[in-house]
Amino acid sequence: MGGCESPNHKGCYIYWQTGIMETTESANLEKKTALGFKAFFFFKYMGQGVLYPFLVLYLNGKGITGAELGLLLTLLPLGKVAIAPVLSYLCDLYRIHKPMLITSMFFNTIGGFLLYRSEDVFASFVFAMVLITLGEAVGDTLGITLALDFLAPRNRQTDYGKWRLWGAVGYMAGALFLGLFVLDSNIALVPLVFTLANLAAGLAAMIHPRASAKKPQDWLGGLKILKEVRGFVLLLVGAVFSGFTFNVIQSFYSVYMIELGAASWMVGGGVGLQVLIEILLSANTKRITDRIPLRYVYLSGFLVLPIRTVLYLLNRNPFTGLMIQNLHGFFIFSAFITGILVLDRVLPGEWRATGQSYYVSAVVGIGAMAGSFFAPLVYDMSGMPALWIMAAAVGFTGFGLVTWATKILPGLASEKTEKGKV
Repeated sequence: MGGCESPNHKGCYIYWQTGIMETTESANLEKKTALGFKAFFFFKYMGQGVLYPFLVLYLNGKGITGAELGLLLTLLPLGKVAIAPVLSYLCDLYRIHKPMLITSMFFNTIGGFLLYRSEDVFASFVFAMVLITLGEAVGDTLGITLALDFLAPRNRQTDYGKWRLWGAVGYMAGALFLGLFVLDSNIALVPLVFTLANLAAGLAAMIHPRASAKKPQDWLGGLKILKEVRGFVLLLVGAVFSGFTFNVIQSFYSVYMIELGAASWMVGGGVGLQVLIEILLSANTKRITDRIPLRYVYLSGFLVLPIRTVLYLLNRNPFTGLMIQNLHGFFIFSAFITGILVLDRVLPGEWRATGQSYYVSAVVGIGAMAGSFFAPLVYDMSGMPALWIMAAAVGFTGFGLVTWATKILPGLASEKTEKGKV
């Protein structure tokens, strides 16, 4: 400090006061930023908590036919596959993450409102779902990218878990609100709550810091990471298999519970309360990853995922089915909290959004589309037991591929040698 060891030294008072002001401003900025991201995740996932579990019920109430429903439901995962990588690539290349995120929330808000106000005309539902697809394509990825872009220079990436857990709280709040209280009589509230939640998320996104100004030097780098990062493509293939099983569970859990004779509150409760373990784990992300190698934390949820399907196969009690559904949080924590930290470790920072979009597209895009296509066929032909057997086989395959990939991914293969990771 150039001899300024205390503010009592002659000529040092201004120096010390300036330092205190800068420290205070930095602390206030971090608090404001953290609050903005927590609010964003809360409202963003609240919207998903009312839309995703109850969209089929809402559209069925509008007289949508089976073929029309299949087309509308295909749009969301198709957006993850076809649109998300392109938009994420452009965001990384031109550093427009924040404007694109706000635009995404705008699309969701308008799409949700049109879905709420749509007459019983199929074309109007298609237009509304196209807007929502555009909004959902990169909304999650860009929110995560901006959060990590702020935390990485401070070496505090594990704080992402504490911020992201508010998304789980929002999801639970939305799902429980509709599933436990007003679902039977007010299913029409689904798109309206989605609209208001995304409007609030867009307002929260306005106070996010912008992405770092460092642009990639190689404009093809976002494609080259598929070849140059050893094990990344294998990880994506494993993620597709696991995404298949995840989609089967998400899509057929309510059907499974009804077949077991579960009361309606159990179905809604299972959807809403399934995030409790996710919240608990997310709140302790740093503590967990400081004690257990990141690779093992990551793999644990991919192993629990197919084990869930085996438990569903063996279970005949609806209350036990409700308890099994709570294992949901292990996969979410592994795939979308720990998994984001894994990607942040092994991929170039300037291609953060692009790498994440590849990963998300694999899990909830390609994997989900495959699950949406094959699961109804198996269920119609052979029933729920055969569906769980198929989901278990695919899920264990995904776990094996992801395990193989993490053995060769840079930064994970040598993890045991890192300080504090033994």
